[in-house]
Amino acid sequence: MSHQAETADRHAGEEPFKLEELFYSRTDSRGVIIAGNEVFRRVSGYEWGALLGAPHKIVRHPETPRAVFRILWDAIQKGYPMGAYVKNRSKSGGWYWVFAVILPIDGGFLSVRLKPVSDLSDKMKQFYATFSERERVEKIDPEESAGMLRMGAQADGFSSYTNFMAHALGHELAARDRQLRRTADPRTQVLAEMNTAMERATKEQVGLLRSFEALQSVPNNMRIVASRLEPSGGPVSAISENYKASSVVISDRLRSFVAGEGNICDQMSREVARALFLLGSSRVLSEMNAKFVQADPVEGIDWATERELLNELEQKASIDARVAMGKAATIAGQLTQQSREIRRQMLGLDTIRVLGRVECGRMRDNSGGLSATIDQLDGFHDDIKGRLESIMRLSEEIEQSMTRYLRQSKAA
Repeated sequence: MSHQAETADRHAGEEPFKLEELFYSRTDSRGVIIAGNEVFRRVSGYEWGALLGAPHKIVRHPETPRAVFRILWDAIQKGYPMGAYVKNRSKSGGWYWVFAVILPIDGGFLSVRLKPVSDLSDKMKQFYATFSERERVEKIDPEESAGMLRMGAQADGFSSYTNFMAHALGHELAARDRQLRRTADPRTQVLAEMNTAMERATKEQVGLLRSFEALQSVPNNMRIVASRLEPSGGPVSAISENYKASSVVISDRLRSFVAGEGNICDQMSREVARALFLLGSSRVLSEMNAKFVQADPVEGIDWATERELLNELEQKASIDARVAMGKAATIAGQLTQQSREIRRQMLGLDTIRVLGRVECGRMRDNSGGLSATIDQLDGFHDDIKGRLESIMRLSEEIEQSMTRYLRQSKAA
């Protein structure tokens, strides 16, 4: 940062704009500004002659981590919409926060930005200041820091960074409605409900994977105990071998269910996250469209073209959201069925476990660690079955909610 910019930052404060105002801008594929609305121009402090043809990073503030822009750029270049909290800087050195919804279009990108006012935005503002400073001090590569953000989102219980952004967008829209005293929008309510269900489902999937990994050591422990208790081929040895054979089948099924590449849990998470973000985007675009009708045209910008683009994009986001919701509902149904099948297979393992418990009782004081091993099995089995039940309930909830929303939107 130059000395002049540092001086401006010390003397400038937050640039004011109203909660009901929305920023609009469109760029080419390189990020060069092609069009925008008066809110963007006024708050940024630049005249149109300086904005049009300039790179959008003209308003970039150093306290927005480079990782955020890397994630945004990666997504939109692949044709996926993405959102982000962004701290921008005005010409005078002032600053202003937005939640940006960025969507790829033919030949470039379109962005609609709103004023973030939720509790989550307060946390993100504090996090950005710390994280951007860490990027600079430690000279962290943007790709590496982007990976850190993605891992952080997963650690907080989100299936992906897109899922976190859908959650954030839902929070901002709901908080905005409350502060503007608007009637709750059904799309925003779906966002909140589905994000809550997805967060819970993701936590259950992570827990299921951990229990599954821990379960792998139990058959080996049982064989070691059997070798101390009886000659080869005795009842405990037979139980351990049967348990191992049956658990291998279930382990393979659990691996493809939770941890394998393209596993069904991951598929559902991605489709739900995509649907929810598109759903929120559709609502933001709808409001931007309404404001565009009332706005005065800007000299040098083809206003009719911008309105047409916004209308087309709103319709596309709505259609794409319904398609993604339909896919997610189908995958959720498959997830429920697979959960039931794994639970049924677990009943077979339960039978073998009970035989082990019976054998342990027959040996009484001579069980030699068998009792502790069976206790381990009891704990793992209960945890796995409980998590499967929870995943089934949540996937059914997601399937029903999305199907209900699709019916309501079709009827409307």
